[in-house]
Amino acid sequence: MDPELISLRRAAATWFSRRRSGGPGIGALVFVALATVPALAASVSVVLIPEHAVWKFNDLGANLQTEWREPGFNNAAWASGLAPLGYGNGGEATLLGFGPDDEGKYITTYFRHSFVVSNAQDFTALTVRLWRDDGAVVYLNGAEVFRSNMPGGAVTAATRASSLVKGADEMGFSEGNVSAAGLQNGTNVLAVEVHQFDSDNPDLSFDLGLAGWLEVADAGLVRGPYLQTATPTNLVVCWRTDLAVGGRVRYGTNPADLNLVAESLALATNHEVRLDGLTPSTRFFYSVEAPPLVLAGGAECSFITPPPVGVPKPTRVWVLGDSGTANANAQAVRDAYEQFAGTSPTDLWLMLGDNAYGSGFDHEYQRAVFEMYPTTLRQVPLWPTLGNHDWYAVQYVGHIPYLNIFRLPAQGEAGGVASGTELYYSFDYAHIHFVCLDSMSSSREPTGPMLEWLRNDLGQTTQDWIIAFWHHPPYSRGSHNSDAEGELIDMRANALPILEEFGADLVLCGHSHSYERSYLLHGHYGSSQTLAPGHILDSGDGREDGDGAYLKPAGGLGAGQGTVYTVAGSSGQTSGGSLNHPAMFISLNRLGSLVLDIVSNRLEAAFLQSDGVVADHFTLRKGAFTNGPAPAMTILRAGQGTAVVAWPTSQLPYAMQSTPDVTVTDAWHPATNVPWQVGGTNFIRLDTTGSNQFLRLRRQQP
Repeated sequence: MDPELISLRRAAATWFSRRRSGGPGIGALVFVALATVPALAASVSVVLIPEHAVWKFNDLGANLQTEWREPGFNNAAWASGLAPLGYGNGGEATLLGFGPDDEGKYITTYFRHSFVVSNAQDFTALTVRLWRDDGAVVYLNGAEVFRSNMPGGAVTAATRASSLVKGADEMGFSEGNVSAAGLQNGTNVLAVEVHQFDSDNPDLSFDLGLAGWLEVADAGLVRGPYLQTATPTNLVVCWRTDLAVGGRVRYGTNPADLNLVAESLALATNHEVRLDGLTPSTRFFYSVEAPPLVLAGGAECSFITPPPVGVPKPTRVWVLGDSGTANANAQAVRDAYEQFAGTSPTDLWLMLGDNAYGSGFDHEYQRAVFEMYPTTLRQVPLWPTLGNHDWYAVQYVGHIPYLNIFRLPAQGEAGGVASGTELYYSFDYAHIHFVCLDSMSSSREPTGPMLEWLRNDLGQTTQDWIIAFWHHPPYSRGSHNSDAEGELIDMRANALPILEEFGADLVLCGHSHSYERSYLLHGHYGSSQTLAPGHILDSGDGREDGDGAYLKPAGGLGAGQGTVYTVAGSSGQTSGGSLNHPAMFISLNRLGSLVLDIVSNRLEAAFLQSDGVVADHFTLRKGAFTNGPAPAMTILRAGQGTAVVAWPTSQLPYAMQSTPDVTVTDAWHPATNVPWQVGGTNFIRLDTTGSNQFLRLRRQQP
């Protein structure tokens, strides 16, 4: 084969590389060249006819000679249908006829599709991707350009395919690269005739995609790649090129064999490709391309997928707040973490807002994020929140670049309840539920959409840990005072009661350019002057090498049992302040970032300074309380003579008991009905006819 054609074949070999089911992989490929085409060392592909398009067809067994192939042929009387078209294989979008005799089916069926091109002279080659069962001939504007599983020479309505297609071959595509000389400006017509091997064949299938190749200057990578919205089975890869080109990602578990392909070949500079069919807890390697050019790849481009949701796994989280200064401070914080982490993998990282100073313009994100953390972006999924400086750009450009840059799970695709917006969202990683709120641009009212969603989302999670993050801290006396600023006051008064009601364990914020960390708190929703001793559930340092870890019960018993609040807004600058909020155990005016390590029922947090010193650390530990707080019951009336009783789920086994007389010790008896669970709540239906009943939850012995 001509070496130039081989080069082109390699460039286009994975175009539309999906099986019929939509999963990754390539069907049987048959490369046919009817003309030598130039090498496409720097080309981009344009979809001219997509797979699963609507085709005109004639399935009446007619002998149409040659006129039907021509652009001017009148096919108005033909039927039309969505591909794949056919019969006998199952899954056809459009069923075709084959005549009155099942043993004497029509040999030939005809198809036509028109498309418009305005720059035909710019196309250097075409790629045809054809699904045919059994054989087919393809014509462009009346001239044959592609033939698959058909004999040579003239073809008529009685010509049979060369062989019977069966097995994997009948479910795959044939692919070929051909000359673009037949393209014309204006309307073009692709005509296809599909031939059976025999008149008693049980099935026929047809679908086709057509792409054209344009020669351009070499595209360059100017941003990324970076990883978004990671789940155990899928992940989004994003990047930017300096020219509008098609985008492709090759990926696999073997760096020497990236055997899976995902792509979006529409011309664009900002690329977003979702990788599906991933295996949980597995390292994948990948490369990004502007076909056929490889823009990024190698050892740096790899990631480890999350474990199945709910399955505990040692998890490391890197937390950066107000890191968007794009200067030596941010670089020092980054370098200190990289040295601290060493070869220990980072599973995910959070940005707490003000990710790009001064107004969150796109070019500011380029310097503060993409040029500051290129390696981490290629390997670890980033989950950000919106800060005030990220939002300011809307006043100048009419939109928030933050929303164009990041791809966040608005539809609940990473776990949790769909929020309908990328401004606030939730996601699950292992046995941890993360909640991102928008303290800047969304309503902070208790009955507003965000906090209504928050209550719904937390009410449905069954994860062991709940970690929330947003920009404006509920408690701070750093460069911002939480007693004096509306966003901080609103989040404390309106969001905290919901979070604590559902047992949130840790809240992470920025905004103040300092590090501040609270005691284990509950119920403090007013100004700092209203903090009472009862709001501090543990006044110790939270350190296992000091006063002891902060303890919380496991499972659904954590509601009202305390939350730790941190301000970690010094990843790019420090700005002082009085640093004396009474809710805080420690307050530091030092550069740094926060590192979380979560192993089973232990969460260890360390504030890592830019000089590599761990200046604060604390531990949250969950377990069974020997004299533990029993779950609180709620009685929901469901009708006459019936009551529904609800209580939070727990890792500790509790059984419902009832008695008509609390004065008789041995009168308590287990409820006969079996409880059912919805999200984080158990429900049981009880018969309340007859005498009064008293109910209790009793912890069962292991």
